[in-house]
Amino acid sequence: MSRRSAVPLQVAGIAVLGVLLAACGGEKVGPKPDLPTTKTALWNPCDGLDVAFVKQQYGVASTKHAGSPEKPECRFTPEDEKSGDPVVTANYILFPGTLDDAWQTMGQRDDADVRRPRIADADDARIVVNATKKQLYVTGFVQNGVLIQQVDVVDPKPYDEARIVRAVEQTLTVLSRAADQMDAGRSPGPSPSAS
Repeated sequence: MSRRSAVPLQVAGIAVLGVLLAACGGEKVGPKPDLPTTKTALWNPCDGLDVAFVKQQYGVASTKHAGSPEKPECRFTPEDEKSGDPVVTANYILFPGTLDDAWQTMGQRDDADVRRPRIADADDARIVVNATKKQLYVTGFVQNGVLIQQVDVVDPKPYDEARIVRAVEQTLTVLSRAADQMDAGRSPGPSPSAS
């Protein structure tokens, strides 16, 4: 038998062997179990915030939007959409490094107004203030372990910059305290913001 004629026989033999091996085992395999398709988030910043706090700190009557267990965005929008009052949003990521490490990836301008408030129970914090002619943008970050929470406020003119910065600092304090009490920054897991 030539080498060429032996190749089809070898291939056929391997195929038969594969079928026989697959048939071994004698047990019937049932259907695959359903696996969860959504991930429940570790944390929702709205757990520590409410409309009374937003009214007290930001001076706005608001509606709370807490997102879903899979995508926990916390947002407070003015009850009166035409009021010109600020919108407050809070979210988070899980980051294995420090806030300094994360900060290096954010690409802040050299002339950015960056402040480093002391926040109780936090590992680190930053507030970035960008006051333009038309509106005020304030973003705060607070780190508790691997949990970095972010607060964004957009306030159209006329705005009170000092009040909004103080309110963001208070918001970071509340978020840090709630995360520390729930040990949210110490639990490793996927970040819904990363998906």
